[in-house]
Amino acid sequence: MIIWRGWGILVVLMAAIPAVLGAVSVQALLGEAMAPLGAGIGLVVGGVASFLVGQRLNAPVQGYHPATGQPVLYKNRHTLFFIPMQYCGVLLLVLGAVLGVVGLSGV
Repeated sequence: MIIWRGWGILVVLMAAIPAVLGAVSVQALLGEAMAPLGAGIGLVVGGVASFLVGQRLNAPVQGYHPATGQPVLYKNRHTLFFIPMQYCGVLLLVLGAVLGVVGLSGV
Protein backbone atom coordinates (compact mmCIF):
# COMPACT_ATOMS: atom_id res chain seq x y z
CA MET A 1 0.00 0.00 0.00
CA ILE A 2 1.32 3.42 -0.99
CA ILE A 3 0.33 6.33 1.26
CA TRP A 4 0.50 9.83 -0.17
CA ARG A 5 -1.06 13.24 0.31
CA GLY A 6 -1.56 15.83 -2.41
CA TRP A 7 0.85 15.35 -5.32
CA GLY A 8 3.21 13.14 -3.31
CA ILE A 9 2.60 10.21 -5.68
CA LEU A 10 4.67 12.11 -8.25
CA VAL A 11 7.78 11.04 -6.32
CA VAL A 12 7.20 7.46 -7.46
CA LEU A 13 6.89 8.54 -11.09
CA MET A 14 9.85 10.92 -10.88
CA ALA A 15 11.97 8.08 -9.51
CA ALA A 16 10.79 5.16 -11.62
CA ILE A 17 10.70 6.69 -15.10
CA PRO A 18 14.25 8.16 -15.13
CA ALA A 19 15.67 5.08 -13.38
CA VAL A 20 14.20 2.69 -15.95
CA LEU A 21 15.17 4.91 -18.88
CA GLY A 22 18.69 5.32 -17.51
CA ALA A 23 19.15 1.61 -16.89
CA VAL A 24 17.86 0.63 -20.34
CA SER A 25 19.95 3.31 -22.08
CA VAL A 26 23.19 2.51 -20.31
CA GLN A 27 22.62 -1.22 -20.72
CA ALA A 28 22.16 -0.74 -24.48
CA LEU A 29 25.28 1.41 -24.75
CA LEU A 30 27.72 -0.17 -22.28
CA GLY A 31 26.40 -3.65 -21.56
CA GLU A 32 24.31 -5.39 -18.95
CA ALA A 33 26.88 -5.06 -16.17
CA MET A 34 26.60 -1.26 -16.22
CA ALA A 35 22.78 -1.10 -15.90
CA PRO A 36 22.94 -0.18 -12.17
CA LEU A 37 25.01 2.87 -13.13
CA GLY A 38 22.24 4.05 -15.46
CA ALA A 39 19.59 3.39 -12.83
CA GLY A 40 21.65 5.37 -10.32
CA ILE A 41 21.97 8.30 -12.70
CA GLY A 42 18.23 8.14 -13.31
CA LEU A 43 17.51 8.14 -9.58
CA VAL A 44 19.77 11.17 -9.12
CA VAL A 45 17.86 12.99 -11.87
CA GLY A 46 14.54 11.93 -10.32
CA GLY A 47 15.74 13.01 -6.89
CA VAL A 48 16.68 16.47 -8.11
CA ALA A 49 13.33 16.79 -9.90
CA SER A 50 11.45 15.61 -6.81
CA PHE A 51 13.33 18.06 -4.60
CA LEU A 52 12.64 21.02 -6.88
CA VAL A 53 8.97 20.15 -7.40
CA GLY A 54 8.55 19.50 -3.67
CA GLN A 55 10.09 22.85 -2.80
CA ARG A 56 7.70 24.56 -5.19
CA LEU A 57 4.55 22.68 -4.15
CA ASN A 58 5.18 22.76 -0.39
CA ALA A 59 6.07 26.46 -0.24
CA PRO A 60 3.78 28.38 2.14
CA VAL A 61 1.49 30.96 0.52
CA GLN A 62 0.59 34.29 2.13
CA GLY A 63 -3.14 34.96 2.25
CA TYR A 64 -5.70 36.87 4.26
CA HIS A 65 -8.50 35.60 6.48
CA PRO A 66 -11.78 36.53 4.75
CA ALA A 67 -13.64 37.62 7.90
CA THR A 68 -10.91 39.48 9.79
CA GLY A 69 -8.51 40.52 7.05
CA GLN A 70 -5.58 39.28 9.13
CA PRO A 71 -2.62 37.75 7.26
CA VAL A 72 -2.62 33.95 7.23
CA LEU A 73 0.09 31.57 6.07
CA TYR A 74 -1.38 28.68 4.08
CA LYS A 75 0.76 25.55 4.02
CA ASN A 76 0.50 22.75 1.49
CA ARG A 77 1.30 19.14 2.33
CA HIS A 78 2.47 16.92 -0.51
CA THR A 79 3.95 13.77 1.03
CA LEU A 80 4.82 10.16 0.25
CA PHE A 81 4.66 7.86 3.28
CA PHE A 82 4.34 11.00 5.45
CA ILE A 83 7.69 12.34 4.14
CA PRO A 84 7.52 15.70 2.29
CA MET A 85 8.37 15.52 -1.41
CA GLN A 86 11.56 17.54 -1.14
CA TYR A 87 12.97 15.19 1.49
CA CYS A 88 12.04 12.18 -0.66
CA GLY A 89 14.12 13.86 -3.36
CA VAL A 90 17.15 13.95 -1.07
CA LEU A 91 16.65 10.25 -0.25
CA LEU A 92 16.44 9.42 -3.96
CA LEU A 93 19.59 11.41 -4.62
CA VAL A 94 21.53 9.48 -1.97
CA LEU A 95 20.12 6.15 -3.16
CA GLY A 96 21.03 7.01 -6.76
CA ALA A 97 24.57 7.95 -5.78
CA VAL A 98 25.03 4.67 -3.90
CA LEU A 99 23.58 2.69 -6.80
CA GLY A 100 25.85 4.55 -9.23
CA VAL A 101 28.94 3.73 -7.17
CA VAL A 102 27.87 0.09 -6.98
CA GLY A 103 27.36 0.11 -10.75
CA LEU A 104 30.82 1.55 -11.35
CA SER A 105 32.53 -0.85 -8.98
CA GLY A 106 30.78 -3.88 -10.46
CA VAL A 107 29.90 -5.39 -7.08
